[in-house]
Amino acid sequence: MSVPGGERGHWRLPIRPFALVVPLVAALAGGAFLAWKPGVARSMLASPRALGFSLTVGVILLGLGWLLPRRGRGAPVTAGAQLVVVMAAFTLTVLPAFRDVKVEEPLPAAAPTATGPLTSSAPAAAQVVGAGSLRGIDHRASGRALLLRLADGRSVLRLEGLDVEPGPDYQVHLVPGTAREAPDGGLHLGGLRANKGDLTYPVPVGGGGRQPVTVLIWCRAFAVPVASATIA
Repeated sequence: MSVPGGERGHWRLPIRPFALVVPLVAALAGGAFLAWKPGVARSMLASPRALGFSLTVGVILLGLGWLLPRRGRGAPVTAGAQLVVVMAAFTLTVLPAFRDVKVEEPLPAAAPTATGPLTSSAPAAAQVVGAGSLRGIDHRASGRALLLRLADGRSVLRLEGLDVEPGPDYQVHLVPGTAREAPDGGLHLGGLRANKGDLTYPVPVGGGGRQPVTVLIWCRAFAVPVASATIA
């Protein structure tokens, strides 16, 4: 079968070169971010959800770059549509990594602090059931986790001196066992309200009765562990 002479030997990209600018810049920016935070990069590579999200964003960008020029849209419209996708992905995943939030909630009643027991002048309003130090899991983390029993019988989890590398959609779980890195079979206590400071979470009846138990900070957005502390 003959090939028209005007097309013989010619090959064209399936996508216009100008439509590759935004995807390439986004890929370079993402690579620079992961190089700056190698722990996050390791965590991302171990997360099918994170890899799937990145792949989906890439497919959408290339799809827009292929479709819009074929609909008669020029470089400004194509780049604008791609930038909307990039900014949405950036807001959801990267921006939280730059946002530190500090909260210093008061101790429940007159509970002891992480640095020592109550002084003799303070009423014994709470009992330390157990304590452990937070360690990061591919993320920077420090602080103390205390399981306290209040005078009225209620139990609370106290995070003191918390300093966790920020990120999206962090949640706090109590998981039976030592050094657990997944929330399966545990209790969800709520979202992490701040990545720095002192926080208190009510524990449902029986939630901290059996030890050892792991306090797990979990990134729900990408299904990866962030930090944990074993209370034994």
